[in-house]
Amino acid sequence: MKKVTNEVIQINEKLGDFFVDIAKLVFAGVVLSTLLDMAESKGIVLFVGTWSTIMLCIIGFIMYDRVNLHKKRR
Repeated sequence: MKKVTNEVIQINEKLGDFFVDIAKLVFAGVVLSTLLDMAESKGIVLFVGTWSTIMLCIIGFIMYDRVNLHKKRR
């Protein structure tokens, strides 16, 4: 079994934070663009924005789970 160092745990935690923060920014951009009528096709913007927000959140939470898994093994 591979030895997991404290640096790996910190990197996974930072990556989780990064992906969740990006998801929040994408969601805010979608909301603002639909409220301000900046997009020509609101349906496409809502679909792509919602899909990418969900995917980024899932990636972020997977990183968080890796951190918790590594902390439990110690």
